[in-house]
Amino acid sequence: MLTLQASYNKLLDEICDTRQTINIILDKVEKNTIQELDVKMTSLKASIKTDLDNCIKLKNDLKQLSGAINDINDKGKADLTFIASKKCLEQVKQSETYLKENSVQVESSLRFQADSDVQQCLYKLSGLGRIVLRTKTIFVLGDPDQVFTVQGKSEYNVSIPSDSQNIFTIVAICVLSDDEILVADYDNERVKLLNHQYKVVGHCDLTDSLCDMCKITPSEVAVTMYGHEVQFVSVNGGQLVKGRKLQFQHTCYGIAHNLQDLYLTSGTALYKYSMKGALLNKVYEDTSDHYTGKIWYIYSNNI
Repeated sequence: MLTLQASYNKLLDEICDTRQTINIILDKVEKNTIQELDVKMTSLKASIKTDLDNCIKLKNDLKQLSGAINDINDKGKADLTFIASKKCLEQVKQSETYLKENSVQVESSLRFQADSDVQQCLYKLSGLGRIVLRTKTIFVLGDPDQVFTVQGKSEYNVSIPSDSQNIFTIVAICVLSDDEILVADYDNERVKLLNHQYKVVGHCDLTDSLCDMCKITPSEVAVTMYGHEVQFVSVNGGQLVKGRKLQFQHTCYGIAHNLQDLYLTSGTALYKYSMKGALLNKVYEDTSDHYTGKIWYIYSNNI
């Protein structure tokens, strides 16, 4: 029930994320359409304003000539009246020519024609995606006397030239979704990335000795350090990248991740935390000795 509820909550988040992505896409499409409208509107306004400016200029020129002729007539200057009349006739002819050339005016208006393909595509959708049921067989009861047989053994050296120590205590191993392998090197205070041939192709230096490591997502792990810290490390494009870091009030040794919760051991107690580092509860404690919890030292030069 817990696993099912966790998957349900995760799907709700993914559905909301999908909706937000679609909203972003639609906002961008709307913005582009409005920009196209603005460009067309600006172009049409500019054309109309040009015609209007030309008409105003011709009208003002005619008005000025008319005033000049009246003024000359009042002064009785026949020669100037003749010259002004000629210029007036030329201006009238120029105006008539312009009006004749622009006798047919197009009344412009804009209309919006929606893309029917987009609407039909949305109408055809019955949902944002498909809900797929995945099942995994688990054995509730196991045989406590079951014997495991080792089928093979291989050794791979994980040293690199920049290692500060000649010994390599591998305290934890995680296999990510792309079959990328991460190993926690206690002595050199490094997380190392191995390829399919178990060669070191990347590493990430931390600030203290490593104690344990667990997988958080298909591309991220959490590492406990010999202090009170948990460092998150992710694989991005074949490179190791340090993420956020959590601080705790107790020493951090073992670590595990389950249903969006972190489980940490301090040597004598087991704690349950949220992914943000908030204490949920103390699951178990045994103070009869210094180390009654997980033993995390695994000395080995190879894996």
